[in-house]
Amino acid sequence: MKTRVLFMATAAVAFASGAMAHPGGGMGMGMGGPPASVTMGPPAGVTMGPPAAATAHIPDGVPIGGPSTLPQGQAAKSGDTIGGTVSASADATDSTDAADSVDTSVAAAAAALGKLNAAHASPTAFRHANPKSVVGAIAVYKSATLAAQANVNKYTALVAQDQSTVATDQANLTTAQNNLATLQNSGTATQQQLTDAQTAVTNAQNALNAANAQLAADQTSLASAQAAIVAAQNTLASATNKTLTPTVISQLNTLLGI
Repeated sequence: MKTRVLFMATAAVAFASGAMAHPGGGMGMGMGGPPASVTMGPPAGVTMGPPAAATAHIPDGVPIGGPSTLPQGQAAKSGDTIGGTVSASADATDSTDAADSVDTSVAAAAAALGKLNAAHASPTAFRHANPKSVVGAIAVYKSATLAAQANVNKYTALVAQDQSTVATDQANLTTAQNNLATLQNSGTATQQQLTDAQTAVTNAQNALNAANAQLAADQTSLASAQAAIVAAQNTLASATNKTLTPTVISQLNTLLGI
């Protein structure tokens, strides 16, 4: 029994010595790594990376995983959306451009008005302005223009009314004339009927004449009111030595609220 135990101990020592003397060889149980017949990595049937189903929804051209580099400039922040910084910058640029455009328009309008920018004066300044001053000249212009515009509106409405009356009176005259002609051609009309028909024609003609006269009068008044607006503009241009183009007049009237 002792001899058998001694033999087994000697064999164990010899086995250990051989393993140490040949690392990585033999049974591969040494410190040099796995045996040559054992390959590293996943089995042949297992692919690396995410499964196809996980990337099927990603459009072509979009890289999988995080960006290789971050954009230069402001550090990335949680919650930022792609293009958010660019959109904000574009909006700011658009707003700046719009403001610049408005400023340019205002400056151009002010330059066009020149000394007529005095129209910005307060109502009190207009009431107490010297008629020979720019503010006074503008105050006179405003008053004359408001009165002329009121007359333009008034006579425009009257002319339209007169035209309607003329049309009605013309129709009445035509009817009266037709009635008279029918009686005259009937051969059976009495003298009284003929007389009454003739009177109706005369009355219709007189009404039409009056309507035409009123229309002509109101048209003349309308023309005068329109001329008064032009006269007010000419007076202002002369008093301020300023050429009043349609654009300048429009800008001035806007400032004056007329």
